[in-house]
Amino acid sequence: MILWKDTHAFSAGTTLRDPLQRACNSMALHCGEDDDSVLENRKMLADMIHVPMKRFVFANQTHSDHLYEVCEKDIGKGAFSKEDAIQDCDALYTRERNVLIGVFTADCVPILLYDPMEHIIAAIHSGWIGTTKAIVSKTLDVLRQKEGCLSENILAYIGPAIAYQSFEIGMEVVDQIKALPFDTSPYLRMKNEQKAYADNKGLNRQMLLNAGVLREHITVDPNDTFIDNEVFFSYRRDKQCGRHLSFIVQR
Repeated sequence: MILWKDTHAFSAGTTLRDPLQRACNSMALHCGEDDDSVLENRKMLADMIHVPMKRFVFANQTHSDHLYEVCEKDIGKGAFSKEDAIQDCDALYTRERNVLIGVFTADCVPILLYDPMEHIIAAIHSGWIGTTKAIVSKTLDVLRQKEGCLSENILAYIGPAIAYQSFEIGMEVVDQIKALPFDTSPYLRMKNEQKAYADNKGLNRQMLLNAGVLREHITVDPNDTFIDNEVFFSYRRDKQCGRHLSFIVQR
């Protein structure tokens, strides 16, 4: 596991692929692995971070730009079955204590947020589709405008994902990235007339900065999920694979 933070206030991090565990320690129920194996992996995580599984909340991710506020009535949704997970959603946030929220990834960018003043946590899933839909910017807009968060108070974590040198895209994706409302040229490098490389971590980091999150409050995990088969799942490399869970819980 990669731990971003583990304090009296909150715990957050990313689970890793482990060939010695059932289903290689996959945490997602939508990838074709045996459900019992995935639930056993979630139970191990629950025991490790001292949060019962019945207080986990997950979404059925659809590469949307939809944000959902997790309230007391939602606690437990998606914990034991994908059937009752939050539907059509790629970002969760909550003020609830001792509730674990998170996102599943295998190359896409996971982003976790914590506001120690408003006592709000958030988990965001941003593949290239979510990035071109500016899901991070939209999440921060809601946290600031609806919940009263100040950007300068927010701590942010960008977890392991496919890295710049590995993320080859076509021109149709390049065009969508270029349509974002800021200069994206530092995060694109042409390979030839038809292909380019994109820095999805960098694009999301720039969105955080554009929203006023302080540079020193942003942690970016350096790992490239595409190149390390032992400890990272990669959908682009393997197609059929499990998922990491990037999670956050407020104590």
